[in-house]
Amino acid sequence: MPFPRPHISPDSFFHETTASSASTSQASRYPTTIYFITGNPGLISYYHAFLSSLGQKLSSLIGNGSISVRNPESHERMSKSTIHILGHSLAGFELESERPTKAKEDGEHYYSLEEQICYVQEKLKGHMADLRSEYSSATSSFAGRPKLILIGHSVGTYMTMEILRRHRESLRERDFDIVGGVLLFPTVKDISASPSGRKLTFLLRLIPRLALVVSIFARILTTLLPSSILTAIVNLVMKGPPREAAAATCSFLRSKRGVRQALHMAADEMRTITTDKWTDDVWGVSSPPTGEAKSKPELAPPAQLFFYFGRNDHWVAERTREEIVAARGSAETKDGGKGKGPRMVICEEAVPHAFCLRHSELMAGKTADMISEILR
Repeated sequence: MPFPRPHISPDSFFHETTASSASTSQASRYPTTIYFITGNPGLISYYHAFLSSLGQKLSSLIGNGSISVRNPESHERMSKSTIHILGHSLAGFELESERPTKAKEDGEHYYSLEEQICYVQEKLKGHMADLRSEYSSATSSFAGRPKLILIGHSVGTYMTMEILRRHRESLRERDFDIVGGVLLFPTVKDISASPSGRKLTFLLRLIPRLALVVSIFARILTTLLPSSILTAIVNLVMKGPPREAAAATCSFLRSKRGVRQALHMAADEMRTITTDKWTDDVWGVSSPPTGEAKSKPELAPPAQLFFYFGRNDHWVAERTREEIVAARGSAETKDGGKGKGPRMVICEEAVPHAFCLRHSELMAGKTADMISEILR
């Protein structure tokens, strides 16, 4: 399929940041790809402002030389000339196409968390293959493999960890490198122990067909109410959100499958996101390989991870956050040495879990700084 051009649509986002002073040597490197994985509801339109602001801030960092990498052969510093930022709505949440790739033709299909992970994996593989084809067709002088950084929000952070694990295990299919990840308000463990998780678990036990019941109610509401009244109700319930967030919510409520898909997936999250199920190398606390080990794919350097936790996050229990920080934030490697380890930050600005509604600019700045650290 053709390589995407910069665009913003209800179901996808693609932004290209290129330094105006890129040299010939810089142009021979693949662009760094940043792929964003949404939370639930999985509408990319909730994150348009955040991703657009992230692109602007990364462009500024590129321009002043803050983002750079080492040439692996000459060890000289050089600017990372091009960064691609992209994201897509999760399966079943698309607004323009009500039937994504794997939807069953004999009826509506609602996607589990596992299916969403596979869906994102296929999106990534397809895009990275297109990137190699697009840039390699222009010149054969590209060095190394394309590099990818994942950003996940909420349940998107769990999906990020799973994609990291599967990428490290699929050695034969690996034609790009995942060099880092930014996990915003991560729900990677014991989500049902969180305040909202406990409430949702109770409702699912009380009303086994909760997803169906709520989706029928939403369908009746959006059918009977004029757009102006629905918008007014959304603004009232969300306490005056930005216009883009209100519009995304109205589109979500009007979609044929979105509401039921969100609750179907949320129920699966309660069953799936439980214990820590990843090894040290996925968490990034393994010692970097040295000597001959560097050439072994299975011992490739772990991705550099940043975890950004909120305080009083209604989807992450305080105890769960403390356990993750204690167990993984300063973990030792199996040989007794200190691994690089994930960087864990706890928010001091009272940013809520749903940061994309009112705090896009602030979080874009923090995310850009984390990405800058990964690329140094």
